[in-house]
Amino acid sequence: MKNPFLSVSDVDQTEYLTARCSLNRAVIAKLPLYGVDDEIEGKAFVDAFSTPVIVEEIRRTSKRYNIDLSGISDAELPKILSQGLESDDARLRQMAQRVTKKFGMRLGLLFLMLKTALPENRAARDDWDDACWEFWQEIETIVLTGGLASSMLGRRFKEYIHAVFDLAGVKPYHIMLFDNGRYLGVMGLAQRLMEDDTSALVLDMGHTGIKRALVRKRAGEIAGFTPMESLPSLYMQSRFDDDDEKLHTAIELHRHIVGVTAASYRELSQSEELSDTILFSIANYTHSGRLNAERGGYAKLCEIDVDYARILEEDLSGELHRRVKVRLVHDSTASALYFSDVENAACITLGTGFGVGFPNIHI
Repeated sequence: MKNPFLSVSDVDQTEYLTARCSLNRAVIAKLPLYGVDDEIEGKAFVDAFSTPVIVEEIRRTSKRYNIDLSGISDAELPKILSQGLESDDARLRQMAQRVTKKFGMRLGLLFLMLKTALPENRAARDDWDDACWEFWQEIETIVLTGGLASSMLGRRFKEYIHAVFDLAGVKPYHIMLFDNGRYLGVMGLAQRLMEDDTSALVLDMGHTGIKRALVRKRAGEIAGFTPMESLPSLYMQSRFDDDDEKLHTAIELHRHIVGVTAASYRELSQSEELSDTILFSIANYTHSGRLNAERGGYAKLCEIDVDYARILEEDLSGELHRRVKVRLVHDSTASALYFSDVENAACITLGTGFGVGFPNIHI
């Protein structure tokens, strides 16, 4: 089955994921099943299911159960939701069950929409042709990763997804869960892109944090993994009053990336002989070192140079006083690489929105 969301780079003939794979922009023009959660009809995927939407529902529902969550940050609430499912506190448990069921059933409806491909929903996605819809109909396995898919929360979501498909009388996707997904992108990159018998610095650059790790590869397998302290992502704003402000912020972001990477490389080099290649998972669509200029907080780096990897290589080489190579990979693609042995599958990261990657990509 040919994947319509993959293209081949003219530069190095590797495959890359195009921006039209995004599920966030899909609109539920017509529900594939009524009587479950009819209020999401007409909404985009990201407005029906995302971390911000779930956080808002947790705060609203907690007030109904007289639960005070005012001292807990938004970032911690998904974890509270998952823990609440097994809490001895009856009110917290009931609140968690209510919110989890609502969004688990919603997730089921969204996946059912992809599987059924109703004419109304096809018409609402003008950048998808028949091949795109047929691809999602023929996919057999969906790997769910990300914070919203981990532990008890992920297991409950899986149950509700199957419940929705059962109600509709439609054969469901095979849902795979992966609990320990914090460094999944790092491990996916290392597994597929590291040369054998080397040690390398691998970074996962998200919108909220930068994960760093030393990875060792021996005899074709990951032989060692040492995480470093995660650092905050800075200069992530994506809307600007003028082009000068955008360029200035892009330069500050670039300096931050160079500073974090060089400091990490120096620290690890004190006790390890590192590869000259540094691997980056980044929250942006990439191909041949180029970023997508319209997607997220890293998009503004295109203001510095279309071929951002080349600029990053040059500045890191100067900073480290040795020639280094840089490999930039779309973050959800990096995660999907870890599941390269799973056939006919898509990897979906549940987080701020829906991240999509495919294990069978040839990079």
